[in-house]
Amino acid sequence: MPSIAESSSRWSPARPEPSLVKAPKSPQDLLQRAGALQRNGRTKEAEALYRQLISRNAQHQEALSALGQLARAGGRDEEATRYLERAAAVAPDPNYLTQLGELYRRHGKLDLAAEAFGKILEVAPDFPDARWNLAVTLSRAGILADSLALLEEALSRGPDSAKLRLTCADLLLRLHRPAAALREARRAVELSPELASAHRQLGDVLAVCRDTPAAIASYRRALELEPSNYVVHSELIVAMLSEPAYDAQSLFAETRAWAKLHAEPLAQYIRLLANDRNPDRPLRVGYVSPDFRAHAMQQFLVPLLQNHDSDRFEVYLYSSVDRPDAETQWYRDFVGERFRDIRQLDDVRAAELVRSDRIDILVDLALHSAGGRLRLFACRPAPVQLSWLGYAGTTGLDSIDYRITDPFVDPPGTDPSVYSETCLHLPESLWGYAPLITDLEEGPVPALSTGYVTFGSQNSDRKLHDGVLTLWARILTELPSSRLFLYAEPPAQAAFRRLFERAGVAPERLQLGGRVARPEYLRRYQNIDVALDAFPFNGGTTTLDATWMGVPVVTLSGDSCLQRGGTSIAMNLRLPELIAQTEDEFVTKAVQLAQNLEHLSELRRTLRTRLAASALGNPPRFTGQLEVAYRDVWRRYCAEPNTRPRPA
Repeated sequence: MPSIAESSSRWSPARPEPSLVKAPKSPQDLLQRAGALQRNGRTKEAEALYRQLISRNAQHQEALSALGQLARAGGRDEEATRYLERAAAVAPDPNYLTQLGELYRRHGKLDLAAEAFGKILEVAPDFPDARWNLAVTLSRAGILADSLALLEEALSRGPDSAKLRLTCADLLLRLHRPAAALREARRAVELSPELASAHRQLGDVLAVCRDTPAAIASYRRALELEPSNYVVHSELIVAMLSEPAYDAQSLFAETRAWAKLHAEPLAQYIRLLANDRNPDRPLRVGYVSPDFRAHAMQQFLVPLLQNHDSDRFEVYLYSSVDRPDAETQWYRDFVGERFRDIRQLDDVRAAELVRSDRIDILVDLALHSAGGRLRLFACRPAPVQLSWLGYAGTTGLDSIDYRITDPFVDPPGTDPSVYSETCLHLPESLWGYAPLITDLEEGPVPALSTGYVTFGSQNSDRKLHDGVLTLWARILTELPSSRLFLYAEPPAQAAFRRLFERAGVAPERLQLGGRVARPEYLRRYQNIDVALDAFPFNGGTTTLDATWMGVPVVTLSGDSCLQRGGTSIAMNLRLPELIAQTEDEFVTKAVQLAQNLEHLSELRRTLRTRLAASALGNPPRFTGQLEVAYRDVWRRYCAEPNTRPRPA
């Protein structure tokens, strides 16, 4: 706020501003004065004059638009929408319609957004970005072919544009046309080599095309051009997880670099907390996630929520789901008024909301996965902060106190220097799983009827680098009659077929399938005899789903926590024979298991029982262990000296 001297100097004769001091004699004078005030940052005074104008003339389009812009700049989107709707109703001005369409789109009102952008094309067919805006809106609504047609029309009318090319690349990926997407992304980089978003989009396409090293290089270039882009930096970290060239120390160094650049500056927003330090009182636990929707996280989080002791733990959910669905509504209904939609809140404001809810323990469920809100945790809105479930790893943040793990993912002797958090070991498993579908039978071992063994994996195809596939090809070579089923989206399928063909595996021995609904996904396991785990990023949900369907999973253990998830599952199932320590042993174990149909039949009958007998498949038991851990870290916090003054 300016000092009295600064304020008065603006009005002194030495610095005349006629547009500010002239008495308004007409609506035009009033509009000019309001505009001058707005340009000088005196928005409240400008708003008052604009309101005067519309009190005189309810259809004063310029005043309505200006009020809409000011409300939008102040984060008052609902108010901004009302003013811009009124301005656009006076006359369909493309500028007002563009702002209005952007507001509609931001708040998920895609029909209204499409209508606004479509109107622009009616009244001003050559208005800049009209086709692009409509294409983006249709894309978000899932109307991909029409969206792509609009972009192609815009490109044909010229001029060529990196923005148009990037949007085309994204659409083509979603339409399973990776080669075309790659051409568009490379053209965007050629048009605007200093545009960070072009390199980011190229990285996204390369990642889908499974050229992870090149994707990482593109993400790094995007960060060189835009070092403050924490989303791209997280994408880089996630890409590194499944790339064998990066060990635990490399991953830790990158997450620490992320924290230094993107989290530590938010320490200025840390505020004093007044949570009651009673070690035994009921606690408020907040879970933060972008995935309160149809997502693999459900198999772990839903049974946890259902089994939490509501007398001892009051649960809040902080959701940043981009596209809510029916499962989002389940979460909302389950916790009722304690569901918080933080999509439209920046991390500082979201932290203020958490703080106002007096959360005692705040749990991150995403780490660096897409949509994660680690910067919220950097503001430290809760006394105790933990990370769990997203993937076994580290956030890199000093402001997250603990990472939940178990004795097998982080066994005795694990190097703690690769984590920024303190390891909080649960006694058996870091997962508590429930299938959430109970009417599917395992079925008999498929090889008994087909006459050949089928190996399989439903891990994300991004985990299946050439080293993984080459090792699996060795197994198929050892058993010439065997088959392999792989989850693979269309962009990866051609590359998979080429690799196995080079390894001497006939095309008919390879079956590929893309994304399907969960019941159909689980039924696929009825046609698989032995599942194979990926490395260095083991499966989690897929391994447990396979286990529930009676399919044993052979896993290759390794030096990082990411490559010990399969070990944890096998040890909890009391099946250490499924764990290999070397690639040669992995091949041997898979082949021997496939050759013993009697043992496979026994496992088919008993794996569900084994699962239910462990904390892995017993949600009440797992939840009780997690609640003990929550209480333990809360008591540790309460026992710490409270050297900070409390707010008045």
